[in-house]
Parts: sequence; C-alpha cells; structure tokens
Amino acid sequence: MTLWYAPNPVPYRPHPATWHQPLHLHLAPMWKHLTRVLPTLRGRVLDVGCGTKPYRALFSEAVTDYVGLDREGPNSAPDVVGDAHALPFDDASFDAAVSFQVLEHVERPVECLREIARVVRPGGEVVITVPGVWPDHEVPHDHWRFTRYGLEASLRAVGLERVEVVPLGGLWSTLGQMACLELNRSWPGRQLIPLVNLTARALDGTAREALVMNWLVHARRPA
Repeated sequence: MTLWYAPNPVPYRPHPATWHQPLHLHLAPMWKHLTRVLPTLRGRVLDVGCGTKPYRALFSEAVTDYVGLDREGPNSAPDVVGDAHALPFDDASFDAAVSFQVLEHVERPVECLREIARVVRPGGEVVITVPGVWPDHEVPHDHWRFTRYGLEASLRAVGLERVEVVPLGGLWSTLGQMACLELNRSWPGRQLIPLVNLTARALDGTAREALVMNWLVHARRPA
C-alpha cells in the first residue's frame, strides 16, 4: 500500500495528478476539460493571474501571442505586472482571455470579469476556472467561493454569453478531496489517499450537482 502513494510536486504546480496523489480529485477533472477547451483558442490570448503559466503547454500553435498578467511574487512570472480590477490593455485587444483559480482571490470578482470582457474582442472567448468548495488558502487574499447561479448571473452582468458552465468534481469527489487534504498531514493517513481517490471517483457519477469542487466557465463576448 505504501508504494501506491505519490506526493505532490515540490514546489507545487498544477499538474495532471494521478490517483496516487493527494490532489487527484481536484486537478484531474480540471486538466481533462482544459485540454478539451484550451486548444480551441486562437490568436492573442491573455492569462489573468498567470502565476508561473502552468497551462501554457495546453494551448495550440494557433495561439500567436500569449500574455501573462499577475502581481509580483515568488510564484509569479508575468509578462505584465498589473491589477485584475483595472487591466492595462486597450479595449478589444485580445482574441481570448483565460483565468485559472484567480477570481476567489480578488476583492471584486465581477469588476475583474468586466475588465476581462472589455479587453476581449467581439466574438472572442473567455475561459475561467474557480472553486466551489475549497479550504482557505493564500490568506488573507481568499475572498469568495462560487455557484453555478452566481457565475451565470456574473456573466450576464458583464455582457458575456455563456457557452458552458461545467462542474469539475461532484459531491463524492469534493468530500474525498477534503479527506485527502487532511489525510496528507500524516504518514499513516497518506497510505489511504489512493483508496479514497478511487472510491470517490467511482461514486461521483451518481452524485447530484449539490456540492461542486470547481467550475469551468466558457463564455463569449457577443459579436
């Protein structure tokens, strides 16, 4: 059983986590859907809150310019340092914009979403992931969790058309992931993580959309 457990990478980075790892239930569905959506983007792409740009390799060669914006910090490698509440770009200057697990950390997420919509050209794409359930992190810059209804209302408020809002991890995966985070605190607990991952993954298809770990939002600015 000990041989089944595999730690997260150090330093941490988003990755396609296997069922051996503590963040499998969190990252695997996100990676699956991002590998489906991101290769469809074209032209000039803005990544808001880019961090170290861990998803850069998922874009296709049709992306001609990839611009990362973030604040300065040890886990950040932006091309442009800036504030997501006031993006330092002209209107309609990008063909697409993405933002991964960022809006929970800003004080005014709808304002940031409005800025993202502003800098995307008419007909351009927006792809965002946000948490529905997750422990406090990057405290004190941890302000929000999201529901389907709040996300759809936010898209309407900023004038974006919904393409899809996809739940990433249902009730069993959410409960299993929270258990894995706690189990990962001790050596005996870590040996149970693969079993929790496999069980939660097997059960998740039966779950109602009642407790969602993460959301993927794919939207479009009207042409």
